[in-house]
Amino acid sequence: MDHFEEKKLNKIVDFKLLKRLHKYTKPFYWILVISILAVFLSSAADLLRPYLTKVIIDDYVSGYKDEMLVSDKPFDSDYNIEFEGYNYIREKYYLELDTSPVILDTKQLLKTEESYLLVDGFIATQIGDTDFDLKTSGDNFTLTIKESSELYGNNNTYKGRLLTHEEYKVFRENDVSGIIKITIILLLTLVLAFAFSYIQTISLNYVGQKVIYNMREDLFNHIQHLSMSYYEKNPIGRLVTRVTNDMNNINEMYANVVVGFIKDFVILFGTMVIMVRMDWKLSLLCFSTLPIVIFVSFLFRKYIRAVQRVIKLKIAEINATLSENISGMKIIQLFNKEKHMGETFDDVNTDHLNAWLREVNIYAVFRPSMNLIYSMTLVLLIFFGGNNFLKGAVELGVMVAFITYIQQYFRPIFDLSEKFNIMQAAMASLERILMILDDDEKIENDPTILLDVPFKGDIEFEHVNFSYNSDEQILKDVSFKINAGETVAIVGATGSGKTTITSLIGRFYDIQSGCIKIDGHPIKETDLQFLRSQIAVVLQDVFLFAGSIRDNITLGEDMSDEQVKDVATFVNASHFIDKFDETYDYILTEKGSTLSAGQRQLLSFARALAFDPSILILDEATSNIDTETELLIQDAITKLIRNRTTIIIAHRLSTIQHANKIIVMHKGEICEMGTHQELLEHKGRYYDLYLLQYQDEQVS
Repeated sequence: MDHFEEKKLNKIVDFKLLKRLHKYTKPFYWILVISILAVFLSSAADLLRPYLTKVIIDDYVSGYKDEMLVSDKPFDSDYNIEFEGYNYIREKYYLELDTSPVILDTKQLLKTEESYLLVDGFIATQIGDTDFDLKTSGDNFTLTIKESSELYGNNNTYKGRLLTHEEYKVFRENDVSGIIKITIILLLTLVLAFAFSYIQTISLNYVGQKVIYNMREDLFNHIQHLSMSYYEKNPIGRLVTRVTNDMNNINEMYANVVVGFIKDFVILFGTMVIMVRMDWKLSLLCFSTLPIVIFVSFLFRKYIRAVQRVIKLKIAEINATLSENISGMKIIQLFNKEKHMGETFDDVNTDHLNAWLREVNIYAVFRPSMNLIYSMTLVLLIFFGGNNFLKGAVELGVMVAFITYIQQYFRPIFDLSEKFNIMQAAMASLERILMILDDDEKIENDPTILLDVPFKGDIEFEHVNFSYNSDEQILKDVSFKINAGETVAIVGATGSGKTTITSLIGRFYDIQSGCIKIDGHPIKETDLQFLRSQIAVVLQDVFLFAGSIRDNITLGEDMSDEQVKDVATFVNASHFIDKFDETYDYILTEKGSTLSAGQRQLLSFARALAFDPSILILDEATSNIDTETELLIQDAITKLIRNRTTIIIAHRLSTIQHANKIIVMHKGEICEMGTHQELLEHKGRYYDLYLLQYQDEQVS
């Protein structure tokens, strides 16, 4: 486990990390403000819909049963009804008037399956077809209540006038217009909720993607400038995980959490306020299950946290294993180790599967548990609210609205528990990314010498000491000088420090003591980009990028087709390039696996020549090449080293006999230095190496 994963993973929100994230978010604050505003407006629309449904049911659909007041003068209200010389208004609208005429009587409008009734007085509004006897006589009726006197009192007989359908419609005109008005408002609310949700979704995802884009750019650029020692200590798969999976976790935080938290709290708080204002007793009944919800959510978050920690670690292990195995696939197949590597990957993959299954099991308990609690709350509401409705203590619209509000009340609670986990994962990912960005293990570039002309190529090592770590010193007091235009070979056993010397010239590592100069300028005081632009390295193991041959030669530099063809022809690479139908547009697979080793080497020579370096380093450039291709490569090398400083690292001494100087390394020290002939005459270590190779060649 990474040491930083132990430290802060238990924190849901780390404000220090969010403060670091501020610089990426700051350019988009105005978009976030728009998102938050859209969240409030869409939440308001969500909260308004059940209330509008309640208004339609209680005020218009069944509101006609309310008590009506009768006067011989009009009521100053839009809800005034004129019928047969009298004016009618429902009591709740009458209470809203500033001034009112004298009330003559009270009436109530009812309807049965066959009749419309205008009752003298007021009856309980929950009366149904089976609750009364209706006797008619002409236009009049007598209605007798069959329920107990405890509900309706001693007066259980009412009289009134029968209405025709047209007369009944006069009393319902306001209801029809009210339903139309509220329906239009409800429709507008739905449209606005859709619009605000669209704005919220688009803006949040835009901000999230832009933040991730900028962070990924910074992370990639930072990784490119880290020293080679960093990559020696960190698996590539883990770095890939940081740039991909961890970035996606942060994006999910923006898309689903940042403003989602606000919306959930607005919906939760707003729902509770509206429920209390409509009926505080029913509200307390619905809120009675809240402690159970909090307890279940706490347990869920506790157990899911540990599982998700394991999942993230296993994902990183899978990426690292895949990267390593795919990169080494040739060796795996060469040594017939597919089964062994498959079993190794299966172990990692199985651990990841088991962790995911544990997470699924936790969710399989949590979500049904929350649904059960919601259903229990709904049962309590229906049972107690239904009884109150029958007693006339609760209106039907309130019951309907409460059922919808309970759904809205539980949904944020469901979401908040999962959003906490998303937030926690994002915090852990953000910390990992910031730790890479904070890593200062890179070559510092603070030049005091700014050059604008190419190097001549004089190279000088002065008492250089270097080690990759404190346990073992690689170079010990190494001193030598290479004059401009010279070809110098460095030989020695494996691990003697040959490649290290070439890496230090390009300043891929910094030395512990001593000084390295080019043209008399210490390389530490020279601009790093300029320094490396003057050096070209041709390695034994050539790396080619997926793309065209042209792209692999130019590496993105602006070069004409003629320039590309000229350098390829010069190093003899055109011999095989011209055989492709697409020639320089031929697309290579990753690492150029469709080309032979010799063809890849010739492309690397073309790449080196394209940048016209002052210093050329050839590291085992002729190893493992067939004879025909080697002749082409030797010819290319002869052309490349002309008039430029060249350093050749070679095990095959026959390829370096014409070097101006040969440096023999042994255990990090220079043991001999001179021309090929001088070293043979000296009969030292070089002489022994030469005889050993000569005998091997004779035997072969």
